[in-house]
Amino acid sequence: MPCHPSHTHGPGVDDYPPSEGERNFAEDAERAQQEADHRRDVERDREMVTEDPEWDKAAEARAATYGPPFPDADGNAPEPPAGLGLPYVRGVEHLQVLNYSYWNANGKGVCIAAVEGSAADWAAYIGADDGQRTEECVEWTIRRGCKLSRQQAHRWFPDLPIEAYRE
Repeated sequence: MPCHPSHTHGPGVDDYPPSEGERNFAEDAERAQQEADHRRDVERDREMVTEDPEWDKAAEARAATYGPPFPDADGNAPEPPAGLGLPYVRGVEHLQVLNYSYWNANGKGVCIAAVEGSAADWAAYIGADDGQRTEECVEWTIRRGCKLSRQQAHRWFPDLPIEAYRE
């Protein structure tokens, strides 16, 4: 049964602005959610990073070119090739990936990846594929993606040394 028209005049509940307490509560709740999301993302990133990139496929390729990463017969350790000294992401170590973000949007894989170069530098790329596997999208992005500008790369990867970015 509908209300009598005299009962529906005037502003509704949604027409009043929120009180100071309600506004602060909503802002605090949103801020807390953002902080929780950030902590979760940081923890996931830490889980993806390996601290020992010397025993991956990239290290094997470097060892074939520069020699093994262990002492020779005289006990002298060979000089490793110049690099950033940063850990690679587990699962794509052979690509020397420093960090990446991956999304699957309606069956399309979208990736932004930061990869170490051969001259103690790094570059960042964005790309997309048919969304089959995360690792395949990362590799495709590095090989065929669009290179990000220094500013864009710094926005996506603020923890990487921007002074070493290769333009």
